[in-house]
Amino acid sequence: MNRFGSILARHALTAQLALVGLALACAAFWPPSQGRMLLVPMLPGAADRMLAQAIEGGARLLGDGPLPGSFVVTGTHPAIAAALRGRAILILAAPPALCGGAAA
Repeated sequence: MNRFGSILARHALTAQLALVGLALACAAFWPPSQGRMLLVPMLPGAADRMLAQAIEGGARLLGDGPLPGSFVVTGTHPAIAAALRGRAILILAAPPALCGGAAA
């Protein structure tokens, strides 16, 4: 294999490993259809009324999230997403290990 081929092979392996890692992270934090979710405001004004709108969508507050301005809630994803539509809010799964143990 020439020098170019070995450089390409090394970068291809690195890219594949990065894609596998990204896929695992997406699977771990993909929000469930029902259960614990982490609401994370993505822009400075996004947190305004975020919790109130999520509760109007049927969410129940479990506590503060691990990120600044974030909250852990439980409920159904479609209802919460509809209540927060048009807002810069990221809805993620809330794994107990990162977001405070078992559901309340």
